Amino acid sequence: MKTRASPRRSGSSRGGGPIPLEEAERILFARVPPSIPERVPLGRAAGRILAEEIKADEDQPPFDRAMMDGYAVYSADVAKAPVELDVVEDIPAGHVPTRKVGRGQCARIMTGAALPPGPDAIQQVEKTEGSGRRVRILSPVKAGQNVAPRGSEVRAREVVLSAPRLLRPQDLAVLASVGATEVATFRRPKCAVIATGDELVDPSERPGPGQIRNSNGVGIPEQVRRLGLECDVLPQAPDRLEDLRARIREGLTRDVLILSGGVSAGDRDLVVPALKAEGVDTAVHQVLIRPGRPVFFGVKGRVVVFGLPGNPVSAFVTFEVLVRPFLGRMMGYPGLGRRRVRARLAAPLAKRMDRTVFWPATLEMSEDGPVARTLPWKSSADLATLARADALAIQPRETVLDAGSWVDTLLLD
Repeated sequence: MKTRASPRRSGSSRGGGPIPLEEAERILFARVPPSIPERVPLGRAAGRILAEEIKADEDQPPFDRAMMDGYAVYSADVAKAPVELDVVEDIPAGHVPTRKVGRGQCARIMTGAALPPGPDAIQQVEKTEGSGRRVRILSPVKAGQNVAPRGSEVRAREVVLSAPRLLRPQDLAVLASVGATEVATFRRPKCAVIATGDELVDPSERPGPGQIRNSNGVGIPEQVRRLGLECDVLPQAPDRLEDLRARIREGLTRDVLILSGGVSAGDRDLVVPALKAEGVDTAVHQVLIRPGRPVFFGVKGRVVVFGLPGNPVSAFVTFEVLVRPFLGRMMGYPGLGRRRVRARLAAPLAKRMDRTVFWPATLEMSEDGPVARTLPWKSSADLATLARADALAIQPRETVLDAGSWVDTLLLD
């Protein structure tokens, strides 16, 4: 890997020029609104972020529990098996033992049932013969064998789930097991997406001269929804200032407004002027990344606004790199950013770039670990190549990478 020092760039749209990705991230994440806890029923908690520590309300299991169908025995009685024992009771799961089990005796027991006082092991039914009131134990067992002791999984008042935590199905099962039928989770921000541009037509229409189908109006909302968030798709906005302002006013009634297109510096790029006219304070405008340099971030009170590029690959990448981790922090969970994996480059990235570049790539496993193979990338509108990628390989600014160099990749799937 060959590197050289890059010229210092600083500032934002206020300060004079595009800024490095690391500085943009610092500015963005310093402006994340505080997460707001709210209590929800257990049945609505899946996919939300836990906001409180959860403790067990009692020992788990709450009694010495049978782990096999079989017979509860004294291990000393069967040390010289085979041996015959008297069966004094049947104990199904969900029933409490009612008979004393003495030496030379045993109890037939089902998986999950409470071990009766006295016996210290369970011999599984496959290693026994007989039925009714006598059973032949064919092989010995050790004390504690096939028994889950009381509290062996978790003790009362022990923490079972820490916060913050993305609640998965198995976490909900844990909550149910400790009686947490209502839990504190962080409120999920409501989002809206507006695609802008006179050139856009609905995906159901055949584009005329100079027109394209509105793919951002489909792709960006689904990126939001994959985080478990509500996302309203507002009508696309033409390149007219008053129309843009009207759409933006509606979008600003949500917690997060995401626009695509019209954020560059051309005569028809009216999104930033429209946002300023509606009282949105600019924090970032233009970042040294590729694709996606003309990306905007601003705030109005507690409402946050992102302006993503109109080119669909640029919009996708800037969402994954900046918007997704920002939304995760709004939800109280920084871990919602895409997972990074170190991989070796299959081919060199020989051109030195003045921006951090996110290359569509595929990951393959080799004996030496993951290998990233960048894909031929025609333009920031090349959705077909993006659809073949399962990762984004990251080329740092002012860096040339040889084949075999280690790079960070963002996993997309």
